Amino acid sequence: RHFHWSPGQTAYLIMPSVSTLPFEAHPFSISSIDSTLFSSEANEEGTENGEHSTKPRGAAYWKELVFLINIRGGFTKRLKQVAADKKTVKVFIDGPYGPSSDLGAYNTSVLIAGGSGITNILPIFLSVIEAVRNGSSNCRRVVFIWAVRDTDHLHWIEDALFRVHEVAPSSLNVSIRIFVTRGNVARSESDSMELSSQDQSLGGKDGILAVTWLKIETGRPEVKAILKDEVNGASGRMSVSVCGPQSLSRSVRHALRFPVSGPSSILHGGPSVTLYSEAFGYA
Repeated sequence: RHFHWSPGQTAYLIMPSVSTLPFEAHPFSISSIDSTLFSSEANEEGTENGEHSTKPRGAAYWKELVFLINIRGGFTKRLKQVAADKKTVKVFIDGPYGPSSDLGAYNTSVLIAGGSGITNILPIFLSVIEAVRNGSSNCRRVVFIWAVRDTDHLHWIEDALFRVHEVAPSSLNVSIRIFVTRGNVARSESDSMELSSQDQSLGGKDGILAVTWLKIETGRPEVKAILKDEVNGASGRMSVSVCGPQSLSRSVRHALRFPVSGPSSILHGGPSVTLYSEAFGYA
């Protein structure tokens, strides 16, 4: 209750019973936001359209510390085993640390995540929705892009995306695009999803793959084309936030070079563009 953080910040987790050394500290991005807007109580009160949600929720993502941890070796591998055994362990939290992106002054925000970069981009996305709701943001359009290997990984953020859809104000244009770089994702002529057996839970009646308010595409995102379209359609101030592999960050930087953005673009009525780039590594 006395721990507060901002979107994009990290915290060090210390788990003596899991670590090799008693006070090893491992940094992870906080993937939730410090807010009660999306709490279970708010869910019961209804959505922006006056509807009530009956879909069961997992991790709240709001006013709750949530860490999405990619399993590698060492500490994260041992932590996975602890979770598999459904054990409870004592955790010491050191933080939060790092800067936070305040996107309230931007009219358009484009958020791009690659793989584990979602841990940084997701809370920023949630904070934009909240800021528009409470009137502290000028944002009129937000674009959320995640490049991920398999549709299986969508369950990491499924609950969060459903809540975003439910509470996003009508004044905000929200575009959610998921790019699956591996796996079998296809759309028929009727735009329905052809699901593999492992996708059934996600693609069922209430699953994320069955909804029409997000777009799922195969392959890697054409960053240059996407950003060019967004710049051409925007005015005022625009932010582009990216977190993911270095190759993705480079692609975004190159895509925003002249003549896509810059003084000439602004003189012709285009937006002034600010880039926020965040690197990530493995603990």
